[in-house]
Amino acid sequence: MPSFLRAPTPVGWGLLFAALVLAVVWLGHGLGLRWDPFGLAGRRLRTAEAHAAAAASDALARGLEAEGMAEQARRLEHHHQQAVAVERATAVATVQARSAHDASIPLDPARADRLVRHDRELCRLAPAVCRSASAEPAPAGGDALRAGPAS
Repeated sequence: MPSFLRAPTPVGWGLLFAALVLAVVWLGHGLGLRWDPFGLAGRRLRTAEAHAAAAASDALARGLEAEGMAEQARRLEHHHQQAVAVERATAVATVQARSAHDASIPLDPARADRLVRHDRELCRLAPAVCRSASAEPAPAGGDALRAGPAS
């Protein structure tokens, strides 16, 4: 009698059973059947979703941060341009005031008081315009005007 027709030994039966189980698992896996007794796939999915949400939130925060920095740089550049324009206008006005024909003539105190009162009235009517400094007569020997406290 040929050897393959004889009854298999317990080791042969074990190998045959293992091959059959392996074939069934492989066939089931190919058909879409999954066996996850510890729920590892669900845990991995939740972890991956949490990581993806954190990455999306971080990317959004970085985008907003970059947008804010660009806006801040734009405002800073605008402020710098304004400061340069004010410095130029001030320099021109200073030169014109010092070279005026009446620059060395002192201002009459009554006229200076009247100008200060008018200035304060204008500042009362439009306080947003006068937030910097009010103009008051300077002491003798000083500049023509000095910066005083805001009105």
